[in-house]
Amino acid sequence: MRTMALNLAVPLVPSAPPAPPTTIDGVIAQANDIIDQSLRTPNRIGYFTALYERVTVNVRRAIIAGNVFQDNERMGKLDVVFASRFLAAWNAYSSGGPLTKSWKLAFDSLPDDSPLILQQLLLGMNAHINLDLGIAAATVAPGHELASLKEDFNRINTLLSRLVSVIEVELGEVSPRLKRLEAISPDGEDKIFNFAMDAAREGAWLLAELLAPLPQEQWAPMIAAHDQVVADLGKLILQPGALVEGLLAWIREAESKDIAYNVQVIGG
Repeated sequence: MRTMALNLAVPLVPSAPPAPPTTIDGVIAQANDIIDQSLRTPNRIGYFTALYERVTVNVRRAIIAGNVFQDNERMGKLDVVFASRFLAAWNAYSSGGPLTKSWKLAFDSLPDDSPLILQQLLLGMNAHINLDLGIAAATVAPGHELASLKEDFNRINTLLSRLVSVIEVELGEVSPRLKRLEAISPDGEDKIFNFAMDAAREGAWLLAELLAPLPQEQWAPMIAAHDQVVADLGKLILQPGALVEGLLAWIREAESKDIAYNVQVIGG
C-alpha cells in the first residue's frame, strides 16, 4: 500500500496578482502557475485547478478544430471570461480581497483534510458552474444575443460533463474505496456528478437569462442572491448529514493524503 504523506495546505500568496488573461492560452498559463505552486507548497487548490486546466485545454482544441461550436470567436471569449472569474477569485482570496461567498466557502475548506477529494472538486464545480458560468454567459451575450448562445452553451456543457469520466478514473487511484463503491454500484458515481452537472447547467442558464436583459450596474443584487443559494448548496456538499458521514469516514480512511501526488494524478 502506498505510504501517505500528510501535507497541510497553506495559503499561496503570489508576489503580485497577475493581470486578467485575455486569451485561452493565458488562462492555461495562469492555471498552470497555480498548479505549480500547489505542488511546491503543497495546497489542495491544485485539485480543482488541475481538473479545470484539462477541461480548458479541451475547449481550446474544440475551438481550433472548428467542428464543435457555431461561433468559435464568441466561445473563446466566453471561456476566457468564465475562467477569469475563478482566477480572480483565487487571487482575491490569496491576497485577502473580497470574493463571492461560494468561492470563499470552497477556498476555506482547503486547509482542512477532512473533506474528501471528491467533495473539494464538487465545491469548485459548484462555485464555478452554478455561479460563474451564468455571469460569463450574460457578459459575452447581453440582451437579445443570449438566445443565440444557447446551442453553444449546451455544447460547452457537454465538454464540461467530460469531467465525469475523468474524475472516475483519477479518483479511483487516489481514493481506492470510491473505486470499490463504483465496482459495487457502477452508476453511483455517474449519478452524483451527472446530477450536479445537470443542476448546475440549468441554474447557470437561468441566471444568465435574469442578467442578460439588464445593464451590468444592476447585476449585483441578483448575483449576491444567487451566490447565497450556491454557497448554501456548497455547505451541503461539505456536510451532507449524519446519514452519510459513516460512509465518508470509511472512504476518507483509505484516501491518499499526499496532496502533490493527488494533484499530479488528477492533472493526468
